[in-house]
Amino acid sequence: MRANPAHSAQLLAALLLAATLSACGATNSAVTTPTTAPVDPTRPPENLRWEPYQGVSLPIGAQDGPKQLATIASGYSHTPQGAALAAINSSTRMSLAPDDTWPTAASQSLMPGPGKDAWVMARAQISITAPAAAATAPHITAYKVVNYTPATTDLVVYATYSDNSITASAQTVTWSADDWRLVLPNPASKLQTIHSIPAIPPDAVNLNPPK
Repeated sequence: MRANPAHSAQLLAALLLAATLSACGATNSAVTTPTTAPVDPTRPPENLRWEPYQGVSLPIGAQDGPKQLATIASGYSHTPQGAALAAINSSTRMSLAPDDTWPTAASQSLMPGPGKDAWVMARAQISITAPAAAATAPHITAYKVVNYTPATTDLVVYATYSDNSITASAQTVTWSADDWRLVLPNPASKLQTIHSIPAIPPDAVNLNPPK
């Protein structure tokens, strides 16, 4: 998302299922082989619908979340897909949250740290009371997982705009308190997280947003 008021990853831990079946007093016992659920960061979230928030359509996954939509969006699956949807929803909502809701959104959606502290100080200096204008609102189009662990996911979110420009926004989410939360970079790192690009990479996960 563009760095202005209108625009403001680790995908799934392997689930190990092991069961040991034994018969009391019997000479035989059956032991199941542990199985690992596949982790595929390139698989798109299934059964998406799109919900408007402050002039921007955001993807909501029937399986991957968010399950709750209120002041914040929460309840994501502990999967690569859940991490991606959390990064998209949280970053967009934090960029566009109105004056009366951003403090609550920040306290629940952002991980503590210098990045959050700097964002809160900057947000307090501006006012957002209206949705993003159609001419400047991003269309969340695709994402690409760069790195995944069960604890943290790094990804890039791609957005298109009405002037046919495209941005790539680097995002990180971490698994905390049974949900994915957005990690903002330390401003001391001077890290540029948003770039203009000529085209979305062919290996990105296409979300097929509404026109």
